[in-house]
Amino acid sequence: MRTKIIALVLILLTAKVNGQTLQSDTGRVDFLVLAEAAMAHNKTLQNQQLELKKLGLTQKQIYHTYIPTLEASGAYAYSKGQLNIDTDPIPFTLPGMTLPLPGLPPVELPPMHLAIPGIDQGLDYSGNLWMGGLTAKWTLFTGLKAPYLGKAMKHKIQANEYLLQQSEADIIEELAIYYDKVALLAQAEKLLKESEKRLNREADVAQRALTEGLITQHDYQKIEIARLDLASRQIELRGNRQLLQLKLQQLTGLSVDEIAGISVELQPMRNVAGEGTYMARPELKALDEAIVASEYKLKSESSGYLPKVQAFATHQYAGFTNGELGPVGFNEISAYPVNAVGVGFKWELFDGFHTHDERKKAKIQIQQTQNKRAEAAEMLMLNYNNAFNSYQVATAQEALRARQQDVSKRSLQISYKEYQNGLIKVSEFLEAQTDYEKSVLDYYQTVYEQRQSAVKLLNATGELNLETIRNL
Repeated sequence: MRTKIIALVLILLTAKVNGQTLQSDTGRVDFLVLAEAAMAHNKTLQNQQLELKKLGLTQKQIYHTYIPTLEASGAYAYSKGQLNIDTDPIPFTLPGMTLPLPGLPPVELPPMHLAIPGIDQGLDYSGNLWMGGLTAKWTLFTGLKAPYLGKAMKHKIQANEYLLQQSEADIIEELAIYYDKVALLAQAEKLLKESEKRLNREADVAQRALTEGLITQHDYQKIEIARLDLASRQIELRGNRQLLQLKLQQLTGLSVDEIAGISVELQPMRNVAGEGTYMARPELKALDEAIVASEYKLKSESSGYLPKVQAFATHQYAGFTNGELGPVGFNEISAYPVNAVGVGFKWELFDGFHTHDERKKAKIQIQQTQNKRAEAAEMLMLNYNNAFNSYQVATAQEALRARQQDVSKRSLQISYKEYQNGLIKVSEFLEAQTDYEKSVLDYYQTVYEQRQSAVKLLNATGELNLETIRNL
C-alpha cells in the first residue's frame, strides 16, 4: 500500500497540470504578480508586440502618401566639346513695291526671291554647368489604392492584437502548470508532516511498550520502517520543489528568493462555467479580421485600373558660367527662375495582366483564410465541449473525494483509539493511516484536475486573461 502512495505522489508531481491558483495568496508572491512578470519576460510575446508596432508604422506610411513631398536637387559639371551648326539656306521673298520719285513717274519694283545662307561650322566650347532647384509633389488621388490598403492594414493590426491576447492566455496557462504544482507539493508536504508527528508520537509509545513487553520487536520495526519511508518521501518532495522554483524563475525572470515566497493553498475553482463559448476565442476573432483585411486588399488591387493624379511645382536654376563659345568668351548664360506648377496623371491602360493576377491572388487568399477559419471553428468547438464536460465531471468528483476524505479521516481516528486501547495491532493502525494518506492525496489530485479543467475552460472560451485573474 505504501508503494502505491509513493507512486501516486510521483504521478502528482510529474503530471502535466493546466490548473492554476488564481486567488491572491497571503504570502509574498501571488499568481497575478507571476503572470505579469512572465508576460514582461516572454521573448515571443515581446516580438509580437514589436510586430504590432511595425504594422502601425506601415499603416501610417500608407496614409502619408497624401502628405506633400519636397526635394532639392543640384548638379555641377565642367563641360568641354564642340558645338556643330549645320543649317540649310532659309529662302524668303521680298514683295514687290512702288517707289514714288519726285517729278518722275513711280518705279515698280518686282518681287525678289532671296535666301539666308546655310551655316556649316563647328565651334569649340567649354565652361562650368550648374543646375539646381526645388520640386514639390502632392498625391491627390491613388485610384483608391491607399484608402483600401489603410483599411486592410487596420484589420490586420486588429487580427495581430487578438493573436497577442491568445499568446498571453497560453502564457498564463503554462505558468499555472508549475504554480499549481507548488500548491500540490505544499499539500503533500503538509500531509507528510502530520504523519510524521503521528508516527513520532507512536514511536515513543511503542518504545515504552517494547520495553515493558507489550509489543513485539516485529511490531516496533514496522513503525521504524514507516518513519524511514516518510523521511525518504520528504527528501524527494524538497528536490521537486527546487526544480519547480527554477522553472518558475525561467518563465518569469524573477529571482529565486522571490519565487521561494510562493505559498498557496490548493482550492477548487467555482463558478467558472459561465455563458462564454468557443466563438469568443481570440483565434476566431483574428481570422475574422484577417478575412476583412483580405477583402480590402482585393479592393485595393482592383483599384489598380483607375488613374493616379498628382500635383507638382518646381523652382529651377540652370546656368553655364566662365565659358567660351568659339572665339567668344562669356561670364554667364543662365535661366533663373524657371518655375512650373501643374497637375499630372498616370493611367495604365494595360499593365501586362499584373493587376489581373494580383486580384486572383487576393481572391485565393480570402478563400484560404475562410478555410482556416472554418477548420479552426470546428477544432475550437470540440475543445470547448471537451473542456466543459471535463470541468463538470471533475467538479462532481471533487465533491465525492471530499466526502471520501472525511470518512477516511474518521476511520483513522477510530483506528487510533482502538490501537491505543489495544483492540487492534499496530499493523492495522498503520494500514488505516496509509488509507487516510491515500484518500487525502486522491482528494487533492481531484482538486488539481478540477482546477486544470477550469483553466482549460476559461481558455476555451477566450476568458483567460489578467482581468479574469484580478476578478477571481
